[in-house]
Amino acid sequence: MSGTVDALPLEGVIGFSGKIKQALILHPNDQHIIYPLGSTIVIKNVENTDDQVYLQGHTDRVTCMAITRDGNTLASGQITHMGYLAEIILWDISGLHKESPSPPELIVRLKLHKVMVQALDFSCNGQFLASIGGPDDNNLVIWNVATAQAICGSPAAHDSCLTVKWMNNDPQKLVTGGLKALRMWSLDTEGRKVRPMEVSTSKEVRTYTCIAISDDDAILYCGTTTGDVLAISSEKKQLITSGPPKGKTPRCGVQAICVVKRVDGMDELLVGSGDGELMIIDTETFQPRVVQSVLGAVTSIAMDTAGEFFFAGTDKSNTYLVQYEGLVAELKTTGHAEMVNDVVFPQGYSDLFATCAGSDIRIWHSDTLSELLRVQVPNQECNCIAFSPRGDGIVSGWNDGKIRSFLPQSGGLQFVINEAHRLTGVGNSSGGVVPSNGVTSICPSNDSKRLLSGGADGQVRVWAISKGTQVMIASMKEHKGPVYAISIKADDTECVSASADGSCITWSLADAAPFVRINALFAANFFKSVVYHPDESQLLTCGTDRKITYWDVNNMNAIRIIDGSETADVNSLHVNANGHFFVSGGADKKVNLWNYDEGSKYYEGVGHSGTINTVRISPDEKRIITVGTEGGIFVWKIPDSFAAAA
Repeated sequence: MSGTVDALPLEGVIGFSGKIKQALILHPNDQHIIYPLGSTIVIKNVENTDDQVYLQGHTDRVTCMAITRDGNTLASGQITHMGYLAEIILWDISGLHKESPSPPELIVRLKLHKVMVQALDFSCNGQFLASIGGPDDNNLVIWNVATAQAICGSPAAHDSCLTVKWMNNDPQKLVTGGLKALRMWSLDTEGRKVRPMEVSTSKEVRTYTCIAISDDDAILYCGTTTGDVLAISSEKKQLITSGPPKGKTPRCGVQAICVVKRVDGMDELLVGSGDGELMIIDTETFQPRVVQSVLGAVTSIAMDTAGEFFFAGTDKSNTYLVQYEGLVAELKTTGHAEMVNDVVFPQGYSDLFATCAGSDIRIWHSDTLSELLRVQVPNQECNCIAFSPRGDGIVSGWNDGKIRSFLPQSGGLQFVINEAHRLTGVGNSSGGVVPSNGVTSICPSNDSKRLLSGGADGQVRVWAISKGTQVMIASMKEHKGPVYAISIKADDTECVSASADGSCITWSLADAAPFVRINALFAANFFKSVVYHPDESQLLTCGTDRKITYWDVNNMNAIRIIDGSETADVNSLHVNANGHFFVSGGADKKVNLWNYDEGSKYYEGVGHSGTINTVRISPDEKRIITVGTEGGIFVWKIPDSFAAAA
């Protein structure tokens, strides 16, 4: 390894961790939107989407965020492994206001809660921060922001606590809500105590998911999992009323709530439900005034200061810009909500790329990172995709054992090969954490006339593809485990397949004796990826043994073995066009850029919060795209000096 490893610069991200409550925050300057993606926090300019800043300090996915009223300080909490303390990070983002913006800075890390931070909120003057631990911790802790010290703490409730909110005018009082418990707390900074008072809701027993407080602190509006909103008097600590009436309640519970002041001074409630409804509720009659539907459960609402527009985030990773009057919703950004299995570029064309996750295949524009096309096959999962070299189709392998090909512009179905592979695997069907079923790898030949596919059944099959017919020419069965990768030579005469049974086999495709094994290599390893070096004299493999191995194609001897990761599996490799460098990614969440001949690592990219499934170098060799289990698509810039040396 080389002495110093530099940070790989992050150029852009696609995605939004929409399952986190109140994850979308609009900065008080109404210009920047802040949201988490895995362990990265993205600060994006609303007017100019190219202007993005990434906060990278968390070691695992972010679970909650809060911002001060003046917009100078951001707090974010994360989840971590059992038995460890989860961090809260305070960020100084005051530079966003200025004429010449300065980058955000990490101020301090706060550690007290076990395993997970559930919720955060700043007091009205920004002096105190309240944090709640997850189910394993369940403590309420009050922090002094200036000194970064914990003032006091207390068990938040007898059962799990889910949300915390400070009063709008009194920096000594706050409210927490959770399973069957709503409590108001008074903070005594002199005595370093925080004292709870139970709120009486008479016979109404609810689980509270979110709380909004009227401007004068008189009334608490509490959203519940049953879909009704409880109005509570903060002075008497008693239930005043609840609504909407039966039959009109938001379905699947209230997930987000916000108090909006009308022109005539009356309060209205803006509510987001678990069924994708946005609703404006009158606070006097508790009748819904306007209802609008969006895709996915509404988990966050970010209102602008004027009360005219707001951003809504859903658990399907969509964000909407909504006009408050009439609730006119416009889809702003989209992303994958499930783990992304594969990413691929068309041959020799860098302006767009395709990803597959769950039942979706999506095509993205490389520069604007906007979605151009979406193809869905309901209730199935897409394991792998590839563009045909001519660019006239997107071939994909699915967990129902079928190969489907789609037209690249319209997304229309071109053909389906039924029962291309058996549904379930053989031997150790998983070869990893998540079992793969059906078609697990796919590779078109360079003349676009044939298609190679590998399945969970251990078979490698060759298909003759034409416009009207798709015929199986050969089925090569030697692998005892799922075939995770297939790579083909430039002249289509040979291919190599890598399997979880610990073998890679090179197959003849064109000689006098086609479709037989030429050679094989074996290792104590679930192979996850195999690629040819561009001169086709060497192979590069990786897998669960954490090593990246160079093999001689002729005699299948290992030439060089390097440590691809110190801690976890290496899942994916991609070599550039002239073989000068390659990129790897795996379960240690890092993207590594290597010099091929030296076998030394030059750059390391940190940003993913889950396992990296696939890495790809763009054909123009300016960027690397990586996808992972958190649903994020990360775009990294290949440093010019490194690319020029190639």
